[in-house]
Amino acid sequence: MNKIFTLLILMLGYIFFSATAYAEKTEVLEEVPSPPNTLDSGYEYEPEITIRKEGTKRIEEHRINGYLYYIKVTPEGFPPYYLVKETEGGDWIRQDDLKPLVVPQWVIYSW
Repeated sequence: MNKIFTLLILMLGYIFFSATAYAEKTEVLEEVPSPPNTLDSGYEYEPEITIRKEGTKRIEEHRINGYLYYIKVTPEGFPPYYLVKETEGGDWIRQDDLKPLVVPQWVIYSW
């Protein structure tokens, strides 16, 4: 019993003195500055995204310089779809992804 008590005291003393020795060797680093705020960056073409809930749908409006260029709609439990303007003053067209529409341009006849 006496040997176990002595061993326990030696282990606690070793842990205490090693911890204080380690604490003396550490140094405090200088304060790291926070990253710049992108909202105040002044970048002209940085998108502004507004997220809102409408029923069970999540709607994200993507704007550049106040111009709404597409809307991402994510219904609950379904894959998202996008609403994109056909032309400047045109109607909104639904797309299931934002890959560009590739129209086949086959040459039927040339002379």
